[in-house]
Amino acid sequence: MILLTGGTGLLGSHLAYRLCSSGQNVRLLVRAQSDRKLIEEIFSYYSAEGLSLTKHIEWVEGNLEDVFSLEAALEGVEYVYHAAAVVSFLPKDRQTLLKVNIEGTSNLVNAALEKGVRKFCHISSVASLGRPVHAEKIVEEHWWKTDPSNSWYAISKYGAEREVWRASEEGLDVVILNPSFILGPGDVHKSSNAVFGLAKKGMSWFTKGVTGYVDVRDVAEAAVRLMQSDSCNQRFILNAANLSFQNFLDQVLTTMNRPKTSRYARPWMTALAWRFEQVRAMFGKHTPQLTKETHQAAHAINRFGGEKIKTVLPDFEYRKIEDTIREVSAYYSR
Repeated sequence: MILLTGGTGLLGSHLAYRLCSSGQNVRLLVRAQSDRKLIEEIFSYYSAEGLSLTKHIEWVEGNLEDVFSLEAALEGVEYVYHAAAVVSFLPKDRQTLLKVNIEGTSNLVNAALEKGVRKFCHISSVASLGRPVHAEKIVEEHWWKTDPSNSWYAISKYGAEREVWRASEEGLDVVILNPSFILGPGDVHKSSNAVFGLAKKGMSWFTKGVTGYVDVRDVAEAAVRLMQSDSCNQRFILNAANLSFQNFLDQVLTTMNRPKTSRYARPWMTALAWRFEQVRAMFGKHTPQLTKETHQAAHAINRFGGEKIKTVLPDFEYRKIEDTIREVSAYYSR
């Protein structure tokens, strides 16, 4: 039996599809209030028989903060895919980030050790690797360095990884994946998908930041194949291409028949903007569209490797990001 956390999210729903489409039974840990519609939508999107594949899913209510629900969910489980995490760059969510991402992961690996789980896949993020030194490309050997520009999300993911590495020292076989910016069909109002929703309305502003991108299907495929391999107690960065934000946005806008970006948002402009957003939030129920952390990320230049996985899976190939952008844009343009 396989346990999957975060199954109702972008990556989790694709992982569930990848596992179920190969005939494997999956137990999904979900909160009582979780919206399960994305699973059905993703399954139906990729296959005409998609809904019939949901017969392989066993829904179990619980959460990472409830140790007893985790122990119950892990009964008879051999393999765990941990994709659940809080993603936020809002100051008000900092304690939630630390509690769910770090303490929740600690609870899960502790329960996995107690229940004798054979192998544990932790879906982390390139954010957990910290900032590059001298604009170097970040690879698996790059280790976290304390930096005031590290976001609280990055801090929480780094803390979660420490719990997983600690569990590996205590006897749990683990594999850690560090995907870059994940692209794929999902909820246009959440996480990395939000950019497609904004682009659909049109966007003219750009920054000169750089980051990596990867197709969600590649992350799901890598996770499953690495769990089936003999590889353990290693990390793998998953990154198909490094693009400037302007390049990425222009590709998205072009596929949606919108004008390309034309106005450069200089650092001082976004610095003023996030402060203005903060003031607005102080005097109302407004949720900031820009924060200090997203302002910093918008101008950061981060390039990532992604080749190590081929040392374990020589035939693994990343999808071309330009193809992914076209496919995802078409999905959101329906």
